[in-house]
Amino acid sequence: MLNIEQIVQKFKMCDKIKMSFAEKLCLHTSFKIGGEAALFLEVEEVDSLCAVMDEIWREKIPYFILGGGTNVVFADEGFDGIVVSTKKMNAISIQENCEKKIEGKPSETLVLCEAGAATNSLVNFACARGIAGLEEFAGLPGTVGGAVYMNARCFEKEMSDVVRKISWIEWDGEKCVRCEKEFSKEDWGYKKSPFSETKKIVTQVEFALPQIQEESASENSAMSNSELEKRAREFVALRKQKGHFEFPCAGSVFKNNHAFGEPSGKIIEGLGLKGTQIGGAQIAPFHANIIINKGGASCADVRGLVELVKREAKSKLGFDLEEEIIFV
Repeated sequence: MLNIEQIVQKFKMCDKIKMSFAEKLCLHTSFKIGGEAALFLEVEEVDSLCAVMDEIWREKIPYFILGGGTNVVFADEGFDGIVVSTKKMNAISIQENCEKKIEGKPSETLVLCEAGAATNSLVNFACARGIAGLEEFAGLPGTVGGAVYMNARCFEKEMSDVVRKISWIEWDGEKCVRCEKEFSKEDWGYKKSPFSETKKIVTQVEFALPQIQEESASENSAMSNSELEKRAREFVALRKQKGHFEFPCAGSVFKNNHAFGEPSGKIIEGLGLKGTQIGGAQIAPFHANIIINKGGASCADVRGLVELVKREAKSKLGFDLEEEIIFV
């Protein structure tokens, strides 16, 4: 705890960093599960994040970077370290003088988005300005940083399909350093990014997106924006039909593996596990690849269901299902 106290003393007067002790983590996750964090920090900009992480890495303090908390299950006992929230790093803008026109194609617009911005806010920002290419992510809970970290896939579109450049921070062994890199396809895969299972922290993402037409006050421009917004609403409606918003949950629990021949939800349903309940957690009766919190569910309840599914899939089908959700 001594090292945490050093962090508190160093940054307690910084108005860009908000601190709280014994913060209930269940309030910061879509699953509504988790005990208390020893220290909870909210940073408002990259400079503050870099300063905090420099100290955390230098002092080897246990930490967790939290975005929207939509794919995370914190332990019932809490987290005896520092949870750093990036949700206040949420600026979205258009890079000036960036439009690139290609004959026969819409001009391309570069949208800059800080990692803590809600994915849905990014979609709304783009659609309102006649910028296409993100509608499939409408209604996706969580932040842009988290979506990029896991290379979120929605309705056959992946984050890697629209990313142009990413900025991040990392520890070089002596200090926190800032890095950036242009998109390179070989670094990405199905629900996998260059940041997966690393200590690199995404700070900003640059998206290259087609501009439907020049922004203007014309009726046609309004129509084009309206069509994009309508398309986005249709994807949100599809999520609602699948029951994603009915109960606290973390969306899909297991990744799909095309080698298994069927999506994980179908596999779990075929095993007869749909509706199975442990404590307050249940394999959703409306979608077998979602575990829901029916009320008072614990991390142990969710983990119990995850382990049950994995055991059954392995023993009866020989499949090793891989979970998407992160247990902390």
